[in-house]
Amino acid sequence: MKTIPNRICFIALGALLALSSLSATAEMSIYKAQSSGSSVKIDGSSTIHNWTVEGKIIGGSFEVDSTFPIGGTPAAGPVNAKAKAVIPVRSLKSGKPKMDEVMLEHMKGDKFLKIDFELLGMNLKEAPKSATDPLVFDATGKLSISGVTRTNTMKVTCERADLSKLKFKSVADIKMTDFGIQPPAPNIALGLIKTGDDVKVTIEWVTAAQKSEPAK
Repeated sequence: MKTIPNRICFIALGALLALSSLSATAEMSIYKAQSSGSSVKIDGSSTIHNWTVEGKIIGGSFEVDSTFPIGGTPAAGPVNAKAKAVIPVRSLKSGKPKMDEVMLEHMKGDKFLKIDFELLGMNLKEAPKSATDPLVFDATGKLSISGVTRTNTMKVTCERADLSKLKFKSVADIKMTDFGIQPPAPNIALGLIKTGDDVKVTIEWVTAAQKSEPAK
């Protein structure tokens, strides 16, 4: 019979922890991707010319702890944040239909329709000098392309002149082969055309503040 009070204590403790977890989840500032203003640019090279692919669609959302002073001068260090970004593969265009067709084939675009990024960790590199200066982060996340997922770390800048909108900017250097993509080498011009493995990805992602919603 003495074990009953102990069980009640454990149940009560569990309930308190659950409520605490729900409260923590609810206290997030949410920013959702906007339908305009975002862009992705991929620059690469080949044996005959450099090339560029561009897109204007980046979906997803960014969430940050409501205690983090987005409109102030936060101290450097880890940031409690979550983010997911999605780019439809077919939204990427070079302006050359044949090149787009080759790109889609090599990216297995009929099977893997999206490029996905999920934030794993975020660290503010240094305190901004003013409340309008950009925030500069080191961000680590899972990047999934063509069915292959790798962990990448990149520098991310957050522009916050208008606190109703946050604009994230980042540049990442990646290799196609890291994601199982064989650089295209069209069977033309005696096979002398070869695409370089290294590409530079430039992202500008616009998000807008939403009302916080308690977890259900």
